Amino acid sequence: MGRLTRSRGAAAEHAAASGGAPRAVLKRARRLLGPAAVAALLLTPPPATGAARTITMSGASPAQAVVADLAYFYRREHADAPRFSLVGGGTGTGIADAARGIVDAGLSGRALTAGDPPGLTFTPLALSAICLVTNPANRVPNLTHAQVQALAAGTISTWAEVPGAAGTAPIARVAFDVTSAARNVFLTTFVDLSTPLAPATTFTASAQVRDFVAATPAAFGYVDLEFARRLHAVPYEGIACTRATLKDGRYPARRTLGFVTRGKPRPALARFLRWIATDATAKRVVRSRYVAP
Repeated sequence: MGRLTRSRGAAAEHAAASGGAPRAVLKRARRLLGPAAVAALLLTPPPATGAARTITMSGASPAQAVVADLAYFYRREHADAPRFSLVGGGTGTGIADAARGIVDAGLSGRALTAGDPPGLTFTPLALSAICLVTNPANRVPNLTHAQVQALAAGTISTWAEVPGAAGTAPIARVAFDVTSAARNVFLTTFVDLSTPLAPATTFTASAQVRDFVAATPAAFGYVDLEFARRLHAVPYEGIACTRATLKDGRYPARRTLGFVTRGKPRPALARFLRWIATDATAKRVVRSRYVAP
């Protein structure tokens, strides 16, 4: 999936920025806020075309999806709100774009590290998790640390070797590319340094991994918590990958999604980030997908 491919949430925001209200967005809004609140929002006209500048963002698709929802509600609540342009590309792209000043904010699937360009600021958005996933028809009941090592290394090569798995087909491994924050969380949480990695089908975007696993009965991989909804999230050492286990700290594969800016956020972006941190609607939107930081 290229950088200009939008997630479903980003596509919804694009339509919202043009004054439309897609059916999927309205359905989600009613679940979050209730029918009366949504009706009030829809009676508030969106800002006139050209009334304000555009906030540009690129980067991690999990952050992109929730930011698209947030941008929709922000524009409905603020008559002078800017437009939002959201594109993908992954965490590495988002951080690089922010460092070069190409976008107002990079969308990141992790906090900043010593290896990132200097002069950047990270603003947390949400806590997320990386789930171990299989096809919905293959409801593996649990994976231990030792089993994950064997799956990653390829020493377990068929589902017949995994207790509780459906079928006996060769395992179709799927992974993220080397610049991905999700890959880093998977390796540092689940895989020992001494474990070699078997070949895997590799993607750059969470939606690509999700769709591959959903369409491949023998697939095994990992993906962000929000993108695991259509898949079977396999418990790790008896602990399910859910918002509840993420919130109480039991699930180990945790990460922070957030915004990366070159220095302090510019005024329009700073107002949006302040709204996310303080507004009740914004907090409900974040909690509908993840855990507040």
